[in-house]
Amino acid sequence: MCWCLYYLKIIDNEKKLNFDRKFEDGELDLIYECNQILGDFNSFSDYYSMLDSSLQELKEYILKVENFKFRFASPIIKKGVIIEINKKFICFASMFKTYLDYYEVQVKQIHGKESSELQEFKRKCSKIFDKYFEYRFLYHLRHYCVHYKLPITKVSQNIEDKHRIFYIEKENLKNWKGWKPIIKEDIQNLDKDVDVKQFILKIEKILNELNKDISYFNTSEVLGAIKIMKKYVRPSETPYIVKEEKSANGQPNFKIKNMIDDYFLATNNILKLGILSCAVYNKEYGFQFFDPFNMMFTEKEKKKFGLE
Repeated sequence: MCWCLYYLKIIDNEKKLNFDRKFEDGELDLIYECNQILGDFNSFSDYYSMLDSSLQELKEYILKVENFKFRFASPIIKKGVIIEINKKFICFASMFKTYLDYYEVQVKQIHGKESSELQEFKRKCSKIFDKYFEYRFLYHLRHYCVHYKLPITKVSQNIEDKHRIFYIEKENLKNWKGWKPIIKEDIQNLDKDVDVKQFILKIEKILNELNKDISYFNTSEVLGAIKIMKKYVRPSETPYIVKEEKSANGQPNFKIKNMIDDYFLATNNILKLGILSCAVYNKEYGFQFFDPFNMMFTEKEKKKFGLE
């Protein structure tokens, strides 16, 4: 038998898998293609999630130990805090490099080494690199940590505010001879130590801006795949790709494949970017839309564009 569309419905805690229809010619191939596109997009989102998680762990630890309620009862405890902050900071810097490398590798694999998409990715990264010192600093900081010393080496105490401030000392940065020329002038022009907490707060905004720009949520392929897969969504029912076969004893044997996991993940990943609605035009595909809350369009426009 051929693969068919079934819907799983739960009624009174009892699961029931209901036949809907056979797939039309080419329909199943289109579903697989859409899920591949959305799966690739979700992989980009996974790497940013890991990067953001690493940053949040660092930020939360700083917020914990900067308060005087966390006591430095001995030099050993103080040293332990410095080591832990450095560990989390270096993990974050390493994850940042992994995040960028993964994006570039995937763009090459999906679109090709000579593709316009790869050039556009590099252009967007270069724009952020040129615009923000914090980004340039983070980009090269992993090399400093590996080849020179721990970055965070100083802590001061603000008695009035009853909190501590952790620093990357400017003299240590200036004394290292391994900086690339593109960042060396920035380092030599530093007029004060780098406040780690303020640096983290600033780089968090920068990375969020960058990720929105390079995550490819608004390509016609991604939005088109979402639009296609949305047609299979029903309230309180889950679609599956099912094939019924006869087993050796003559009993029915079902092969079942998940169908819209990547659709739900992609929709959630776009919303996590803070994107509530968007649209894109492409000569090959025409207009494609993402509007899960029906915010963008009038009833007339929805009917015209087939959004109902």
